[in-house]
Amino acid sequence: MNDPVCLDTSIWIKYLCPDEEEDKATTLITQILTAQNLLIAPSFSWAEIGSVLRKKIRSNLLTSEQATSLYRAYNSFDINYLDSQTIRERAWEIASQYKMPTLYDAVFLACTESKSASYWTADKVLLKQVNSSLSYVFSLEDINL
Repeated sequence: MNDPVCLDTSIWIKYLCPDEEEDKATTLITQILTAQNLLIAPSFSWAEIGSVLRKKIRSNLLTSEQATSLYRAYNSFDINYLDSQTIRERAWEIASQYKMPTLYDAVFLACTESKSASYWTADKVLLKQVNSSLSYVFSLEDINL
């Protein structure tokens, strides 16, 4: 396996969902899979993906069948789910340092740090919060098609 990579939920949703499909997300994930990078994620990220898909059902953006299919597709990826006391403590530190209102993004960043991985996101708010100060954080906008 090559270098570890952590993908934010925003990237996965742009890859999975027809209403948000973005060529850059598809390009990024294809590159990661082709290079056989180790995919890592916080232990709760499967629930976060599922929650977004459930919201799309309620908003009539996806049918229940479509969402189920997309959820199963996501779960078919070989992702190394991480959790530890060190990650939990580091997430709190990151959230405090960058004045994040919740721990979700901070946990993704702490997981990334724990494996010296690269972190990709399409979350403009998060990118603005960390303000290029974390060298391992990359924007989906940086992908060239």
